[in-house]
Amino acid sequence: MASFRTLLAWLACASCAWAADLTPAEVIAKARAALAQDPAALAQVRGLRFELTSVDADGKPAGYTQLEVNAPDQRYQLSLNANRTIEEILATNGREGWRKSTQTTQIGVLRSEYVAVLRDMAASDLTFFAAPPERAGAVKVAPASEIDGRKQVSLEYAYKSGFRIIRHFDAETFRLTATDQPMPDGKVQRQRVTATTTVDGIVFTQKELVLIDGKKVAEVTYEKVVVNPTLAPARFVFPTR
Repeated sequence: MASFRTLLAWLACASCAWAADLTPAEVIAKARAALAQDPAALAQVRGLRFELTSVDADGKPAGYTQLEVNAPDQRYQLSLNANRTIEEILATNGREGWRKSTQTTQIGVLRSEYVAVLRDMAASDLTFFAAPPERAGAVKVAPASEIDGRKQVSLEYAYKSGFRIIRHFDAETFRLTATDQPMPDGKVQRQRVTATTTVDGIVFTQKELVLIDGKKVAEVTYEKVVVNPTLAPARFVFPTR
């Protein structure tokens, strides 16, 4: 008779094999269900605010970031360096984008192709793993992988703007484990979830490791997550100075 441990191992393998046969739509449905007891509530999210701090690979403070996304495609990012002496803003209202820094008095106008990427990044954050509209991109099953010894079901999201990410979901729980993003230099940045928090009934990342080609470069802590915050409309209006 097979041992109980052997039986558990067989069941785990069978479960992972079943998960690997799922379509992208089925994986997305299970991943969204793992985010909220009522996945329909995800559609009520029109905006998000994240406040996060980061440390480098040696644990030294690296900076502070505030990120706001507003439906359907507005994105505002405020970044401060470790000693908070330099402030940078990168924003788009979906049609035009700009960059500002306290190091210069000029407003940098973003090229249209970069605005398109930021627009898709905002939409991706707000749609909770949903496939992009057909006119904007597509999603497909990526090769199976393991993270920390656990089987993963992975999806590759490819947007026509050039924005591309691979999300890895635990094959048993369908919780998000990591997100990979190719970098312009050919390397891959991985954001690996190490802790989560629940806000308004939705599970969000609370802590993550940032790795580039497998080498740890930073740790990020989401100090605050706000669902449907009151946003300042002026932040999404192209500045005049």
